[in-house]
Amino acid sequence: MPQCAKILFVDDEGAVLDSLRRNLGRCYDMETAVGPEEGLRRLETAGPFAVIVSDLRMPGMDGVAFLAKARELAPEAVPLMLTGHGDLDAAMAAVNEGRIFRFLTKPCPPDILARSLDAALAQYRLAAADRELLRVTLENARLKEDVERILRHDLKTPLTTIVSLPQVMAEDENLTSDQREMLSLIEDAGYTILGMVNLSAALYKMERGQYQLEPAEVDLVPMLRKLFASHADTARRRELALTLSLDGRPDSPEAACLVRGESLLCCSMLANLMANAMEASPQGGTVSVELRREGETVRVAIANQGEVPQSIRDRFFEKYVTAGKPKGTGLGAYSARRVALAHGGDIVMETGGGETTLTVSLPAA
Repeated sequence: MPQCAKILFVDDEGAVLDSLRRNLGRCYDMETAVGPEEGLRRLETAGPFAVIVSDLRMPGMDGVAFLAKARELAPEAVPLMLTGHGDLDAAMAAVNEGRIFRFLTKPCPPDILARSLDAALAQYRLAAADRELLRVTLENARLKEDVERILRHDLKTPLTTIVSLPQVMAEDENLTSDQREMLSLIEDAGYTILGMVNLSAALYKMERGQYQLEPAEVDLVPMLRKLFASHADTARRRELALTLSLDGRPDSPEAACLVRGESLLCCSMLANLMANAMEASPQGGTVSVELRREGETVRVAIANQGEVPQSIRDRFFEKYVTAGKPKGTGLGAYSARRVALAHGGDIVMETGGGETTLTVSLPAA
């Protein structure tokens, strides 16, 4: 995009401005104004300007005050100041306060002034490039967010059909038990994908501090049993032992562990942590889940017999951090902790001695 390169010189002495025009007029696109009031009018009528050069001592309004008002009219322009030797203290103070890019003593040799103008123009172009980069970045981010919202919305329509059709087909009395089981699997898969779509929208809001939690009583025990069942084939293939205990006792039919939360979010969080534990566990190892109630808090400790690589331990819960997983995205632990924090809880990781434990804290119901 074309960039402004105009320079405005403001001085209360016409002879000084005439000299500047003679020495610099052929090299720069410049305007001059006699006094600060005319300088402000030029900013309003002849801009935009990339650089503003002002004398310090002018009747009615000094250069510092003029440049402060000029910043309101032309905030992107780079300000320079010309000053006499007796004004050095005032000029230095203005520079140190960040209001002036550079100051020059009068009379200023044309070559030194030219180098300063070139530096100011370069500063202006650099700032303009940064602003343009920021604009494009924000525009692309907004476009990405719009596309993701559209995708989430559009995916829900076919998913509703995928979820509802198995329910209708299951009413057919001629189906075998295997066929009913397959329809149930299709329905569960549809609900899983629908949950993932809804979860992505929730995580988007969590990252921006906009998510409004709607907690209810959630029993973690049946949720974990279902996760164990979903990993049963992997556990058999890799000879992994899966264990579930509550307050130090093995799981039993009457066991329950209630927390205050949202079922979909809790399930997604535990599913991510379980999947990570299964993947990190060595052949023939054990993945254990222990539930404990401690006062008003429920703690879920998920342990496996593997260690987190040293290189990522300090960044374990950061986005896109992963190691040793060819298909890992580095989002599982990140999103799980986001969910825990949204519930008013947290997740901590301990690793070493041939074991890793992730402990989730959630408010008890």
